[in-house]
Amino acid sequence: IAPMFAEHAFNMYNAEEIKKLVSVPVITANRINDPKMADTLIKMGKTDFVAMGRGSIADPHLPNKAKEGNFEAIHYCIGCIQGCTNMTGMTCLVNPRVNREIENDMAKVDTPKKVMVVGGGPAGLMAAKTAAHRGHQVKVYEKTSHLGGAFRAAAYPNGKGELTTVISSLRHSCLQLGAEIYLDTEVTEGLIREASPDAIIIATGSVPMMPSIKGIELPNVVTAEDVLCGNVDVAFGPVVVCGGGEVGGETAEFISDTNRNITLLEMQPEILNDMVFQNKTVLMEMMDKKGINIVTNAKVTEITENSVSYTNVEGVVVTIPAATVVSAFGYKEYNPVEAVAKELCTEVYTVGSAVKAGNALVAMKEGYEAGLSV
Repeated sequence: IAPMFAEHAFNMYNAEEIKKLVSVPVITANRINDPKMADTLIKMGKTDFVAMGRGSIADPHLPNKAKEGNFEAIHYCIGCIQGCTNMTGMTCLVNPRVNREIENDMAKVDTPKKVMVVGGGPAGLMAAKTAAHRGHQVKVYEKTSHLGGAFRAAAYPNGKGELTTVISSLRHSCLQLGAEIYLDTEVTEGLIREASPDAIIIATGSVPMMPSIKGIELPNVVTAEDVLCGNVDVAFGPVVVCGGGEVGGETAEFISDTNRNITLLEMQPEILNDMVFQNKTVLMEMMDKKGINIVTNAKVTEITENSVSYTNVEGVVVTIPAATVVSAFGYKEYNPVEAVAKELCTEVYTVGSAVKAGNALVAMKEGYEAGLSV
């Protein structure tokens, strides 16, 4: 099962050769998630049919939407392999309803509620879409100028661009279902009082974790999120990325396109422990080709204007040069409005990373469930 880093339609050349040798129709599959891509492959003579397995899990209505020309409404498979390979409880990051359709028929509610969704990231938009589908009057408030939450930065590393389709299709669905979206609008006590919602869904996400390390406040220390979003420039010279999880690994590989002097420090014995095996394997290969220096069992102890010190597995302090230090220590929940929301509203749900910083699979599931619960 090809991961998101795999080239789209990579089987088309094999299918083309097989078509020359057989008289029966040839069906091609794997990393073909777009109906326009499928049509192109057939027109080019690469294959006779295209099968979409994961694409049909992410959106069972994909063929009808394509037939109607309603491409914006398609929820595209992103190849994350986080839920569909779980044979004991298959799910889907893009479509948390899959395998649970019998639990709720999504019928319109008898008494629509005014639902306030705080946060326009994946969990918030999924909650908004689900609640609006059931007939509630939904308003989404996002304090920044853009939707997407953590998915915005996560879409920049190589091979991750399709994450943007999750946000764009959810936005389209919300608007089609009558939900209202307000950008550059921070939810405050005054706004809650003014809106007087019947239910509030809090999906404010998470913020980068900055542990108490000497020198972490220095100007040469930047967050992985700021690097990926282009908010900061990575200075010429050695770069040290602190944190070897998915964010740290992808950020190191991202920087390596323009800087080949990169060291990744991870305090655990292995890196990328928060990634599924297929994606981890490919990213490890990408990092190896770029020559990224990986040091495990390394606990960062101090940062200076031109170096990073860490304690290795033997307990020895090692100091290495660093013009730029990237903080990729992970994320912590960000939830500034839950207390006041519960004071002013009797029905409050907190979902996703606003509860506990984690992966998008859990966030989307909790957003869907909150949308069902109101």
